Amino acid sequence: MPADPDAVMRGARGRVLPPQALAGLREAFAAEVADRLPRLQAVRPGASAEVLAQALRDAHSLGSSAVVLGEPAASRTARAVEAALTAGDVGPVPGQVRELTVLLAAWQA
Repeated sequence: MPADPDAVMRGARGRVLPPQALAGLREAFAAEVADRLPRLQAVRPGASAEVLAQALRDAHSLGSSAVVLGEPAASRTARAVEAALTAGDVGPVPGQVRELTVLLAAWQA
């Protein structure tokens, strides 16, 4: 699971989330990884505008969710994918997504 499993429980102000809420967040993030990561793994130079638009949404969502679940490195990598896609530079995306895949391995079934 996350690099700092207690990060989510502490929250921004040191408040503690109930265990059920935390379990629900973790379950939702694992499902999000399972849904979004394969689409990102399929992105290659020359992909259609539709595929790239979906990949941009996927990278943004994973970046946001990862930081909330205590995965800052995965969040930074997803944000790098998002930035490359926003700039129209698909070239570095496959390598970045390979790194993201490694960083999110614990969340994959």
